[in-house]
Amino acid sequence: MSMRDYIMRFCAGLLLFTFFMILLRWFTVVVLIDSCKWDNELTRLVLWDNWRLPELIHPREKNIAWASLYPFQEPEPEKNLLAELRQQENNLRVEQSRFARWSQTFLPGYTSIVETGRRYDKLIGWDIRPIAPEGVQVLSDGWLFYPSLPFDIHEQLAETASFAAFCQEQGAKFLFVPNAPALDTKTDGHLIGRLDFCLQKKDNMVQGLQERGVATLDLYPRMHEDFPDTPYHQLFFRTDHHWLPTTGLYAALQIGRWLQTEGGVPLIDTPLRLENYQQKIYPAYFLGSQGKKLTTVLTQPDDFMLLYPQFPTYLHYEIPGLDIDTYGDFSITYDMHEVERKDFYGSNPYAAYNYADCSLIHMENFAPDAANVKILVVKDSFTNSVAPFLALCVKHMDILDPRWFKGSIRSYVQKTKPDFVLVIHTVKIDYPIERESHQNGYDFR
Repeated sequence: MSMRDYIMRFCAGLLLFTFFMILLRWFTVVVLIDSCKWDNELTRLVLWDNWRLPELIHPREKNIAWASLYPFQEPEPEKNLLAELRQQENNLRVEQSRFARWSQTFLPGYTSIVETGRRYDKLIGWDIRPIAPEGVQVLSDGWLFYPSLPFDIHEQLAETASFAAFCQEQGAKFLFVPNAPALDTKTDGHLIGRLDFCLQKKDNMVQGLQERGVATLDLYPRMHEDFPDTPYHQLFFRTDHHWLPTTGLYAALQIGRWLQTEGGVPLIDTPLRLENYQQKIYPAYFLGSQGKKLTTVLTQPDDFMLLYPQFPTYLHYEIPGLDIDTYGDFSITYDMHEVERKDFYGSNPYAAYNYADCSLIHMENFAPDAANVKILVVKDSFTNSVAPFLALCVKHMDILDPRWFKGSIRSYVQKTKPDFVLVIHTVKIDYPIERESHQNGYDFR
């Protein structure tokens, strides 16, 4: 046989072996562990590099008919060609994401294979990064971010302004708080408006809402004023563009001050001050979503921390989708399973905050000095390290994530009658609003 034949047979054998290992792992998880409830040394051997795999084969939240509990007030719009295209584009992104998760889940040694590829890239000096919404970019100091490409956000602006007007009609004061972009005007000016357009989108959203009479709170310039000696990037995780917990607490303090001054709330901000918290540090413990793509070969994991109040707290904490309904101190808001062991690829310590992205969370605060107001927070993942701290200042808070809550947010406002509606949300907007799935972050119907 020629060398070519040997290579072809080797590749064919490798493919068959890979297929067999995927089938073996699938059989172990779905049949042995999930159906037969086996959990022994043999099953753990098959799952040697993915100890959390049995958790991933079921939806994280139970199926709640949110649309029945909070029905949409208007009939679904008739589909036109544009809506069909948007739905197909969204379906394609969902399928791409599902296939990627499936590969990571059932292919044994997946992370080792990816790390080997990154080592080869590093060896040959291959440093070409796609400029795409999910293409990881590396700043000069090693911080990572996803670029936001040029996009007209008028649809999201109109949707937010319409929702604000609706909330005000229902007697609720409204505030929009945009998440802070990744790039800094002081150090990243050569990238702003060339590689990333998130800052422009944030400015356009804030200006457009203000012109429509909608209250906004832009933390971006305040952060530069309040942290003059801290490089801007260091207010976020290196491997994932989310607030550090200490910065999330700072954001909660700024929102609390707005509630005091503009909202007229007699809010005591003691629970929002960093000196009143103990920091539990987990050194080199967190590899964020962007870091996972580059792997530890090309970036370094972040230190992680959990903040514990040094003052008495007592809460009622409920997450319907996770069957959580409990009472206790502030620590009950932490999903400690995410920090159970150091696992850069299998765990997500940031998801410990407020149990990550849940469709709906209810928090009731029994502190005697908590302001007697009810707040609805409409949010994305940035707010996971903001809302729980803010909840320590008020009697009632509901936290709703429109990407997972498939009912009508407007019906929810009508039925629950909040005093304030806070939309704390991303301005990294790269696609039109897709309404069919009820999973778009800016679908405020």
